[in-house]
Amino acid sequence: MKQICSSHEIADPGSKEFSLKIGRETLEGFIVHKDGEFFAYKNSCPHTGASLNWQEDQFLDMDLSFIQCSIHNALFECNSGYCIAGPCSGSSLEELKLNIIDNEIFINL
Repeated sequence: MKQICSSHEIADPGSKEFSLKIGRETLEGFIVHKDGEFFAYKNSCPHTGASLNWQEDQFLDMDLSFIQCSIHNALFECNSGYCIAGPCSGSSLEELKLNIIDNEIFINL
């Protein structure tokens, strides 16, 4: 497990990106906090492989309801990563497993 941040560092709704060195590889991901729950995904659009965020830590649409791809505006459900609109409709983001221990968020590797 790798510690990412404290749970209070991510607004509800809100998101936070992270980058982890794992051996020679780098894992680019993000955490979404929505309706009191936390979800983590790899920062890669299933359609293009591009990073999803608009700016640092900004993965949600204007209404803070869905994850939105910065390249082609595809929309993904926060709780499942399932694409509901856009060219990758029906695909899903790659989920990352997380644990919250004493208000600290960890990614399981």
